[in-house]
Amino acid sequence: MDIRKQLIILILVFLCAPVSAQKKEKLITLKFTNIPLSEAMPKVEKQSGYTFFYESQQIDIKQKVSLNVKNETINKTITALLKGTNVKFEIDATHIILYTGKNNKAISGQPQNISGTVIDESGEPIIGANVMVEGTSTGVITDLDGKYTINAPAGSNLKISYIGYVTQTVKAGRNSTVKLVEDSKTLAEVVVIGYGTQRKSDLTGGLVSVDQKKLNMINSSNLMDRLAGQIPGLSVTTGDAKPGADQTLRVRGENSLSADNAPLIVLDGIPYNGSLSDIDPNIIESLSVLKDASAAAIYGSRGSNGVILIQSKKGKKGAPQVTYKGQFRMSQPQQTIDVMTPDEYITFKQDIARLKDGWSGDQLAPENILSASELINYKKGVTNDWQDYIFRNAFTMEHQVGISGGTESTTYMGAVSYLDQEGVVYNSAMKRYNINLNVTQVLNKWLTIGIQTQFIQRDGGGITPNIEHAVKQSPYGIYKDENGKYYEEPMDQSLIINPMANVNADQDQTRRNFFINTYADILLPVKGLSARTTFGYNYRSDFTGTYYGRDTKDGRTASGKASINNEHYWDYTWENLLKYNREFGKHRFDATGLFSVQQTQKKTSKSSAESFVNDDSSYHNINAGEKNKTVSSGLSETSMLSYMLRLNYSYAGKYMLTLTGRSDGYSAFGANNKYAFFPSVAAAWNIASESFMENAQNWLDQLKLRVSYGSNGNQAINPYQTLDRLHLTNYIWGDGGAGVNGAYLANDGVGNPNLKWETTQTFNVGIDYSFFNGRINGNIEMYVANTKDLLMKRTVPIMNGYKTIWDNVGKTRNKGVEFTLNTVNIRNKDFEWSTGIIFSLNRDKIVDLRGDKKDDITNKWFIGKPLRVYYDYDVDGIWQEGDKFTYTAADGTEKEIQKGAKPGSAKVKDADGNGYIDSNDKVIIGSKNPSFLMSMSNTLTYKNFYLSFLLNGTFKVTRELNEANIGSWSYNLYNYLHNADYWTPEHTNSKYASPAYNNFDGHSYYKDFTYIQIKNITLGYNFEKNFVKKLGLSGLGVNISVENPYTFCDIRSVLNYDNSWFASYPTARSYVLGLNLSF
Repeated sequence: MDIRKQLIILILVFLCAPVSAQKKEKLITLKFTNIPLSEAMPKVEKQSGYTFFYESQQIDIKQKVSLNVKNETINKTITALLKGTNVKFEIDATHIILYTGKNNKAISGQPQNISGTVIDESGEPIIGANVMVEGTSTGVITDLDGKYTINAPAGSNLKISYIGYVTQTVKAGRNSTVKLVEDSKTLAEVVVIGYGTQRKSDLTGGLVSVDQKKLNMINSSNLMDRLAGQIPGLSVTTGDAKPGADQTLRVRGENSLSADNAPLIVLDGIPYNGSLSDIDPNIIESLSVLKDASAAAIYGSRGSNGVILIQSKKGKKGAPQVTYKGQFRMSQPQQTIDVMTPDEYITFKQDIARLKDGWSGDQLAPENILSASELINYKKGVTNDWQDYIFRNAFTMEHQVGISGGTESTTYMGAVSYLDQEGVVYNSAMKRYNINLNVTQVLNKWLTIGIQTQFIQRDGGGITPNIEHAVKQSPYGIYKDENGKYYEEPMDQSLIINPMANVNADQDQTRRNFFINTYADILLPVKGLSARTTFGYNYRSDFTGTYYGRDTKDGRTASGKASINNEHYWDYTWENLLKYNREFGKHRFDATGLFSVQQTQKKTSKSSAESFVNDDSSYHNINAGEKNKTVSSGLSETSMLSYMLRLNYSYAGKYMLTLTGRSDGYSAFGANNKYAFFPSVAAAWNIASESFMENAQNWLDQLKLRVSYGSNGNQAINPYQTLDRLHLTNYIWGDGGAGVNGAYLANDGVGNPNLKWETTQTFNVGIDYSFFNGRINGNIEMYVANTKDLLMKRTVPIMNGYKTIWDNVGKTRNKGVEFTLNTVNIRNKDFEWSTGIIFSLNRDKIVDLRGDKKDDITNKWFIGKPLRVYYDYDVDGIWQEGDKFTYTAADGTEKEIQKGAKPGSAKVKDADGNGYIDSNDKVIIGSKNPSFLMSMSNTLTYKNFYLSFLLNGTFKVTRELNEANIGSWSYNLYNYLHNADYWTPEHTNSKYASPAYNNFDGHSYYKDFTYIQIKNITLGYNFEKNFVKKLGLSGLGVNISVENPYTFCDIRSVLNYDNSWFASYPTARSYVLGLNLSF
């Protein structure tokens, strides 16, 4: 018999000794009235030390009982408790056995030690499974071999459960073996945390996991679209809505002024530097966002902006299953800009002419105010809707075929997908091809290997129309000439050329991305010790070839214009993990150590030329260009070496502690600061598991308090900033001399050998809660992040021979609150309605800049103010007749309060109160980041039908109000907005200034935008299995959905509310038909 078994026997003897010993009987004092028997029994157990046994089918534990005893024996107490009921009892040394008169001892046999083993489907022991005697609070957990011993009456029921497995109820018997099977409904409780997984109940850090159910709520072909509004603290902004464009991602706002604020993306355990729009969302199993310092500390110098962990699907044991997912989508701009009618446009031009140039009478006739080109169509009565030409109804189709399955030793998952997406703007489109393969091979009990690979190709290209030119174009402008070619300047010398002027250019864009991740899991001879080695490689190539021929404006000017851009990028990551997991009674301990190496390389090459003999060769023969030939190339390389240690400890599932430390060395930083250490600590207390909360067990599932503090870094700057960087130039010696190459040290070319990471120190407090068997659940988070050693350019005296240098100066602070509430509002046999509400509030500010307490007005950085602000003059009304336009200066002269102001001009606010307007009156208008974000999702299911919808709200974000900037529309007599409310002498009570007003000092106009988007509405149906089987299928589902159907906002002259520019690529409203098949 080995030492371990001797130790277990010794512990069992020690634990059982008090049971067999004669003990002094406790006297009981209790008083309660008319409460359920189920609530009364724990109170008696707590005072007496006895345990109730009963069979739940025979004893009605909901019946009400009362008790009023003082210093009474257990026998008299139970007699009083059960008075007036049909329940009888017997008492032995430690148990109170309840039964009814009809059944005479519902539980057969006296309590005795019952032993057994709990295993999983592969026969491996399950450590830490819960074994409970049904109907009692008596329970134990399985040991390292999956074994348990529990004191229970023979024939009683044992309830055996473990997270991620289906709970089983078995009859108590000697030496029984129970096999638990995985439960797909509860597997989500195990979440990916980075370098491993962890039970959600044991988490100490700020982490949010999204499973397939939430990801599939939106049918978008872009993975990040599916995350919008699903995770508190994660902002997904679609500033560019064209096909294949990447969104802007922010986790808990921004910490840095100059370095990148994007989170680190980790795909299947390996950092991923490709485009997220390349990934097929249908292959994603789950996604986790690490938000606080403890959760992200394992990624050290790259974790200060948060980490997004993406886990792709793996194969599962079973017969091969083939799936097909198809989507067919029709899209259109969610809204267009409602511009002036032809009559309004003429009136607008007449108002400009009389207010700016003093015209009147016949001078204002259309023949005098319209350009020669416009007059042609005016006389013909021809008008053009220019937005009709550039926008279109776009069709998209997407197909994916997948196969998965496996045996005891081999599992696999493969998928092939194709996306053909048209954009809602003419000439915008994308085709994407994805191939994915995931294979796991169990070679023996101690070695498992696997491979995960993806290949992606994306084709696009095409010069899109100029949206601003289409919006501002005259309704009388000429679209095409008599030869069918686009008319270059429909308004004649207006600087607003035909929006289609360059759409005939040749442009091809191809991106290829190859990602492979191989790994080996090794069980070492020491119990609880395992290792994993992982090697990941990512290769990406980007090609863009463009040629403007003579049928385009740019090509006509240059007699042909060609360019080619190439980029080749690769990186590899080699990570080695050593893990140790042990459990001693109620103590659970695990340790993870990491050694990691990463290297990256990027090569770029560009060439361009102009003036070609003809357009036949397109961009394929750039050497044939006669003028402005340029050739350039570049190379950048980085490498990183890392060590990490993470320790997790848990006691009885109540108290959790996590300690993490990571050391990173990065080649891009200075020789004096290449290495940095990033520590963190986190603790959690599961309050719901405490004995003093036992009375709440009927309604409280979880109440956990989490606290963490730690440091993360930001290394997101271009390499070689620590080195002196020479610039190339071409010198010509003498008249007619030949050029020679030379080099010089530019004003910003001096390196800083002391450059190091930005460091963010974050304090986080969180509460996780769940009530009424999960009917109400969620969490609350509060955080403060202080960032120091900001990577910024510092100005130095030019006498040093250079003007600016990168340095670590400045500090910022970022704090916020996040709240999640999930509820199951109605749940019955056929119908369920659930709701999710997410709230995120973030406040950032600059604490210090360069140590001199001075603001940086050039970059609009102000100490004590948000990181991104608008700094400009504040408009406070409109000048009217009768206003005082001058003030008396100190020398007694009369001067203009606002230079150039006259009735109809925008009135700029005198911020400093000195009586006149100058640059000192500029103020901080507002933050470019929203005050808070909020979203609400609802899912309703009725039998096989399901309906879901998602709302996203962005509240109080300051944006430029382009429609108010009438000077930018009237500068060259452009078209303006329908029903425009601008100032004229006849209409002084207007919303906006006169069209004759030239903005003082180039100021703009601003507004706090609040907009609520309906992101998605989906209705679907899953067919009955019996019907599906008749079709030879194993599953069949159809759904219809509408994406981005409407945005609620009081400003309508915007095409994309996530972009501050009114003429950005528009948000698309899409109608989608989906079909899911499985064989």
